This record gives sequence, C-alpha cells and structure tokens, in this order.
Amino acid sequence: MNHRVSPKAGVRRTHAERSAATRQHLIATAIDVIQRRSLEEMSIHELAKSAGMTSGAVQHHFESKAVLMMNVLSELIESTVRSGELWPSPALPARERAAKFVQAVWSLVYAQPRFIVAWNIYLGCRNQPEVLGHIAELRQSVQARMHEGFFSAFPELAGEADRDGLLGLVLSSLRGLGMLQLFAPAQQGAPDAAQQAQLACLADLIATRCETAAARPPRAAPATQRSRRR
Repeated sequence: MNHRVSPKAGVRRTHAERSAATRQHLIATAIDVIQRRSLEEMSIHELAKSAGMTSGAVQHHFESKAVLMMNVLSELIESTVRSGELWPSPALPARERAAKFVQAVWSLVYAQPRFIVAWNIYLGCRNQPEVLGHIAELRQSVQARMHEGFFSAFPELAGEADRDGLLGLVLSSLRGLGMLQLFAPAQQGAPDAAQQAQLACLADLIATRCETAAARPPRAAPATQRSRRR
C-alpha cells in the first residue's frame, strides 16, 4: 500500500521561521499570563517558566520586559484591526449596517480579554518612555485604519463637518463599555441587558446620522467650479 507524503512533510524550517514561531509563542504566552494574573507578574522569569524555556532563551528574543511589552502590544493591536469582519457592506441599509458594525466591533474588539490586557499594558508602562512612544505610534496607525474603515462602511458620514468627533464618540463609548469588564469579569463577551441597550443606542445614533446626511440636499458647487463646467 502506497502512502502519499505531504510536500511539507520532512521539510525543515529555516532558522528565521523557527525564530519567528518562538517569538509568537512567547507573545501568546505573555498575553495569557497577563490575562490570567497581572502585568506585574509577567516577568521574563515567569514568561520563561510558563513557556517552558529558560530565561536566557527568552532574552535572546526579547532583551527586556519593555521590548517584550512593545511586541505584545503590537500583536494585540494588529489582531484587533486586521479582521475584515469589522466593516459591513456600504450597500446594506443604514440601520442594518450600523447594527452589524456595533455588534462586530464589540464582540471582536472591546468584549475580548485582549482589550483588558492592552489596557493593563497602557497603564502599567506609564513610566517607560520607550513603551509609551511605541504606544503613541500604534494608536496613530490604528486610528487611521479605523477612520478609513468606518467612513468606507458609512460613506454618508464621510462629508460631515463633525465626522472625526462622531467617530471619536462612537469609539470612546465602546471603549468605556469594554473597560467596565474590569469590574464584572464574569460577563466578558456576553453583554447584559444594560450593555445591549447601550450598544443599540449607539447603533441608532450612527444610523440616524446616516439617514439625516443621506436625506440632506447635495451642496451646490462653488461658483468658480460651476463656471468651469460651462
């Protein structure tokens, strides 16, 4: 009886591939330790112990806790925004779009344990300029991607004068709901009636603004532009 061998079977990974896999394993382990315990308990020694490695091996990949935290934060942020599931099709009715977006961004981002892990890192690294600088860069990148995604999903709002304030209000509201999980960890990922009501209000705000903007007559072109078209 002949056995087919998978093309990948027996193929040895390169040093770079093994190193990348080890780094990902360490980052995932660090997230788990912070989530189950605390940021303070996430030392290089504790990470090595939890990952089944030596402290020297961990420091080969991350020379300090600050560098490790920067990589952990990068992974948390990337896993938050790289999912295309956040953005509903702009072809859907405004209310369906708004409801889908709010539920998706809540369940995929703010209700996730990693959201609290990220905030633990934010708050725990306030006296580390190296990490704070990295956080500032990440926040700018995430803000730009959220801005692009939101106004692509809700093009009616892209021309509103207060569009940045509206997006900021939406995200701040979701962030605040997410932070409440610090005080009710048993409810993570499963919104109670009060949370569902607030999420529904947020979706209604987005939908109402979309409908209002869509119903508004288009702005007349400036006189200079009208004269050019003649």
